[in-house]
Amino acid sequence: MASRRSDRRARAATPEWADGAPLRQALTQRAGDALREGDGAVTRVLEGALRQRERVERATHGFHAYPAGLHPDAAAALLTLGGGPVLDPFCGGGTVLVEALLAGRDALGCDVNPVATLVARARTARTTEAERTAMRSLARKAAELARVAGLANFQSGGRDTGMLRAPVPDLAWDWYDPWAIVELDAIRAHIGNDALARAVFSSILVKVSHRESETANRHEAAARPPTTTATLFHKRAREFGRQLEALEAKAPAGVRARVHREDARELRERGEFGMVVTSPPYPGVYDYLALQQLRLAWMGLDPGLAAHHEVGSRRAFKADRAEAIAAWRLDSARWVRGAARALRPGGRLVVIIGDGIVGGRPVDSIGPLGEAANAEGLVRVARVTVERWDEGAERMRPEHAVVWEKPAAPEPAEPA
Repeated sequence: MASRRSDRRARAATPEWADGAPLRQALTQRAGDALREGDGAVTRVLEGALRQRERVERATHGFHAYPAGLHPDAAAALLTLGGGPVLDPFCGGGTVLVEALLAGRDALGCDVNPVATLVARARTARTTEAERTAMRSLARKAAELARVAGLANFQSGGRDTGMLRAPVPDLAWDWYDPWAIVELDAIRAHIGNDALARAVFSSILVKVSHRESETANRHEAAARPPTTTATLFHKRAREFGRQLEALEAKAPAGVRARVHREDARELRERGEFGMVVTSPPYPGVYDYLALQQLRLAWMGLDPGLAAHHEVGSRRAFKADRAEAIAAWRLDSARWVRGAARALRPGGRLVVIIGDGIVGGRPVDSIGPLGEAANAEGLVRVARVTVERWDEGAERMRPEHAVVWEKPAAPEPAEPA
């Protein structure tokens, strides 16, 4: 009896593809172990992508933080697995798009989050020296005005807010020192609707607040002396100008990245792309929109669809786990269908995704994804799974990299 129970446990612990074929080896509990399946050359690329951790500064990487972004070297490696234009339906801050530009490939990024599209557009902007100079000049003047206003507010003990140019978000008073609010208001008023300067403004909003981090909505006690905000804004604008210049130097002329505010489950593209390379939300890990509350408020961004339905949101899994899993399966089927239709025959869908962990219980990500790919007739090429220690969850989290291929169109039959 004990032997049969052990056999059942072993079978239950062995993950399966959606088509029911068991993987050839089970993952152990040692950090760093990998499961590999499929084409050997492809699995080596996938495993290397999953293991990337070093900080990368090339082009516009590092300009603007964005939660759970794909590692730049991972994106660069994944792009070697196929050719043609690139689509990322969950583009986030635009890492895949930047790497596509550097590889000389046109790209399209989609996201429902307005902060994501703002950042991705800025990071992939093709600019002239005159445009970069204009952005730096605008930022310098904005910073000068902000320094004066911030010092005046500080000298008044934070009481003098009469120099505010426009209403500030109510939540700002909970997250910022009064002089920081005055400085942000001065910057915002001076830069107006300039797209590049607004991206720089967005990049500092968490840094100069009393929020713990980009992924933690918790207060921290930290000193923010007057003029800190103005100084950081000016410094970040200069850095961004250099990063945009580096992008221009490395990306071939004429190559472009488009960015659409679009729901990955409702993609309109048909047969245009040689690759879809993406890292969709891990189920139950983040509420991406909530993490952007300061930016949404300060910049007057409309959350739109993201306010009602984020794919795989943590709040959904906490509210009703069974309902969230059903929605996750449906959403996976919908976005994979759109991705498959966007691919040319012979094109590849490349995905990096991790399992969720909610309430200490795992949430499967790869099963629904495999079922959706099979339903669209995509053929699995390779898969790698690596277990890595998750500090936040205090347990191992499996992360997966998978490649599927859209079958080539059959050759027309020759006449008899």
